[in-house]
Amino acid sequence: MNTAFISIKGLTHRYPRARDAALGAIDLTIPEASSFALLGPNGAGKTTLLSILTGLIAPQSGEVVIAGHTLTHDLVSIKAISALVPQDFAFYTRLTGFENLHFFSQVYGLSTVQWQKQLEYCTEVCQLHDMLQRRVSEYSGGMKRRLNLAIGLLNSPKLLYLDEPTVGIDALSRQVILAAIQALRAQGTTIIYTSHYMEEVEAICDELAIINHGKVVARDRTSNLRHQGTQKSLSLIFARAPDQACLDELQAWQLTQIHARHIELTLHSAVELSAVLDICRKYQLQIDQLQFGISRLEQTYLSLLKADEATTTEVVP
Repeated sequence: MNTAFISIKGLTHRYPRARDAALGAIDLTIPEASSFALLGPNGAGKTTLLSILTGLIAPQSGEVVIAGHTLTHDLVSIKAISALVPQDFAFYTRLTGFENLHFFSQVYGLSTVQWQKQLEYCTEVCQLHDMLQRRVSEYSGGMKRRLNLAIGLLNSPKLLYLDEPTVGIDALSRQVILAAIQALRAQGTTIIYTSHYMEEVEAICDELAIINHGKVVARDRTSNLRHQGTQKSLSLIFARAPDQACLDELQAWQLTQIHARHIELTLHSAVELSAVLDICRKYQLQIDQLQFGISRLEQTYLSLLKADEATTTEVVP
């Protein structure tokens, strides 16, 4: 079992004149060499937590230990092994990709040998070869996201924070970035990942924590949370698109039509699965692919937030 790389105990933060605390006595451990997701709605406290962990704001109470270093006493050592890839672009658009990477390598204090090695590595991992000599102002949104990640990798961080790294980009750039993250995880980098794309979290994150109203609502392995609850997802891909009469009968199971031949239903038991298959046979639908028994992470995430909101409403006068 991996050891705790980040240990958070009783972490609290309240902004001036705010009615409620942004973070309320959070306890959290994150294993070494893991890909860990921090999830939650806007305003839940994720940004405040990331800002404290990266040293942008100081904790008001509680203790944070990262790789054996206490945040309040050894921030310099923590920053030396960490990097943040922010949601906002953190580079100069009037410079070329190469000039940006070279500038930030000097900020990190890389030697000439280190710079040359990291330039080759970052260019390869983020697939920037054809773009290095072009001004960043000419980059697409996806290419800018790749450059943002490449800058974050220059100092070979042992701890990498990724804040919405794939928001608003094309499918190819998303694939490049997710592949890079998986490679980093395999190399032993500890990754803290925030995203609203649950399919990405399922694909690349070993464990996760859901934060709401400044507290941890759930913390578990991603696979365990996918199996939580009684509702199960049934995914069906047919040889041909079902007609409307068939879809009308399937509406009883919270039907979602992904595209013409692909539907998802929410079932509560194997008995309901049998009933769905009977309808498919009735309309002579050939099933090319079927998956049943694993809840989508998004379903569990939303149900946990809903339950937390209900509890919060009960206790607030």
